[in-house]
Amino acid sequence: MRLTSLAAVALLAMGCATKTKRTTYVDPDAYGAVEGTGIEARDIRAVADQMARELLGSPAVQGFEGAPRIALLKVKNRSRFLVDQDILTTLITDKLVSNAGGSVAMLDRALVEEIQAERDAKRAGAVDAQGFKAMAGADFFLTGEVRGLSASTDEAQSDYVLIRFQLTDAESGIVSWSSSYEMKKEGSWGVMYQ
Repeated sequence: MRLTSLAAVALLAMGCATKTKRTTYVDPDAYGAVEGTGIEARDIRAVADQMARELLGSPAVQGFEGAPRIALLKVKNRSRFLVDQDILTTLITDKLVSNAGGSVAMLDRALVEEIQAERDAKRAGAVDAQGFKAMAGADFFLTGEVRGLSASTDEAQSDYVLIRFQLTDAESGIVSWSSSYEMKKEGSWGVMYQ
């Protein structure tokens, strides 16, 4: 009897030791098993898609002679939610490049500081513009911000999120295009955004 008990314990231990987690691939736009009232992957994807379509159809881009050079700056997050800025800006850049058909040129964000220094040097007359031929200057800066309002009770949470983008002329500072994307979600407590 004791041998049978030991065998059962050994089999149980082996079964526990070989148990693995199962991973399932999910469509990024699908509702997941874990949901909250904050910014989800599908929200970021929808905002990037809508923003790219609206910007490409704007008079600032459509009326520009040639392909405007756009420098996308980091998105300022002023909400309570953690937003991976690199994911958001990568999606926006990809959408703009793939949907533009050559009608815009996106500048590498890593070069934005150098591009701005180039503009300042050219304006000041301190540098011959010919010396900067290899580096494309920005015609526009695309900036964005995320803001949020939250309300809660002991049992529920409500979040309103506003994501806004604007296209600013690099020479004049005039805002040439601006658009906001809103979402409001309500739900019960339970999801912690990390």
